[in-house]
Amino acid sequence: MLESVLSVINFSVLLFFGIYASAAFLGIRLNKENNSVFILFGTGALLLQLLSLSFLDMKFTEMIYPFITHLPLLLLFTFRFKRKLLPTIFAIMSAYLFCQISKWFGLLAMSFSHQLWTMYAARILATIPIWYGIVRHASKSVALILTKSTKELIMLGMLPTVYYLFDYITTVYTNLLYDGSHVVFEFLPFMLCIAYLLFNVFYLREYEEKCAAEQLEKLMSIQMAQSIKEIEEIQRSKYEISLIRHDMRHFLNSISAMIENKEYKKAQEYIQGIIEVTDQTVVHRYCENNLVNMVLSSYKNRMADNNILFDASVAIPAELPCPELEFTSILSNGLENAINAASETADESRT
Repeated sequence: MLESVLSVINFSVLLFFGIYASAAFLGIRLNKENNSVFILFGTGALLLQLLSLSFLDMKFTEMIYPFITHLPLLLLFTFRFKRKLLPTIFAIMSAYLFCQISKWFGLLAMSFSHQLWTMYAARILATIPIWYGIVRHASKSVALILTKSTKELIMLGMLPTVYYLFDYITTVYTNLLYDGSHVVFEFLPFMLCIAYLLFNVFYLREYEEKCAAEQLEKLMSIQMAQSIKEIEEIQRSKYEISLIRHDMRHFLNSISAMIENKEYKKAQEYIQGIIEVTDQTVVHRYCENNLVNMVLSSYKNRMADNNILFDASVAIPAELPCPELEFTSILSNGLENAINAASETADESRT
């Protein structure tokens, strides 16, 4: 009698654990309305299981369990909660995989007591804290994984799916696991190795793509900052040109007066000063490539602030034979190193 009661309680606890864990993995909120749906669904699935146990037997109930529980649960999440098919399959498979934690505790208890009821009791006691831990803490991570691309989903969902199929094929529909075949024993470690290998390959690829995106973002921010500086330089140049244009009559009158007074040397010095002021208004273009010009202009200003003499002769076409952002990243890094090195020397030798 005790075994039968504990068996029914164990079935019930595992059933609702699977429902709520799958829902949590799919990011479904556990509010009042959804809880009512899950309780109603779980009660109906449990009644089907009890009817099967009453009129048939445990072995047949285990064989039809995927069709009276997992398949309806898949349809519930897909149509009632509008979840995508592939993430839903992997959520249910993951919940099934986590049921094996309590199964191990149950087998451990029975190995010491040699009583079947202790296995059911241990599974019930183990499932409750596992349920809380997974739904409360682990579900957010799994839910985030289930939002990834199809390629990543297949890679990450391979292990729970393979285990699900392995468990039913080798223990429920056949007795291959208990026949002592080494091929069957070694299949799960084999799949674990394959899954680990695929995880490493795809993780490395994702990491490289992330690094490339971060580099692109950094270069784009550099480009934006340099564009702003160039715009400021152009505006400053326009302002200085307007001042020169405004004072041009004054300049010419001053030069004319100096010539009339035969102050030729003073007039030449005055003209040279005007030329130097005019040269400062020029927005220098080092080459035909705009992005390279921005980088060089930006670092020229930094070098001027650090009293570093900067002279450049650049022959670069408008279209580069390589990615512009990568090229300017290397150029910026080289100029940054040059500024750091020159800043450590005396002012008169900073070149």
